[in-house]
Amino acid sequence: MTLTPELCHAARILAHIDREALAHESGIPEDKIAEFENGTADFGATSQDKLKGTLEALGVMFLPEENEGGIGIRLKFTESETRRILNWEGEGGRVDQDDVV
Repeated sequence: MTLTPELCHAARILAHIDREALAHESGIPEDKIAEFENGTADFGATSQDKLKGTLEALGVMFLPEENEGGIGIRLKFTESETRRILNWEGEGGRVDQDDVV
């Protein structure tokens, strides 16, 4: 699925992340993300994959076009899970993969 400017913007809002934080997480400059979301710049597949992967790591699911409707996004966490995650994040940073074996 191709990441469109509209999907990127909507996913960022749904994940409660600003452009600055998304830029930091994805390694793509903030101004380039703004240009992409505004439709004034095109991203290649690599940059789109980075943005999409970063947003997915933040809990966004990208939904493909189906007979019932068009493409879209949703959170993969329930409201209860989201509250718990936000609580954990407040205890010392963002939730991420642990290196514990």
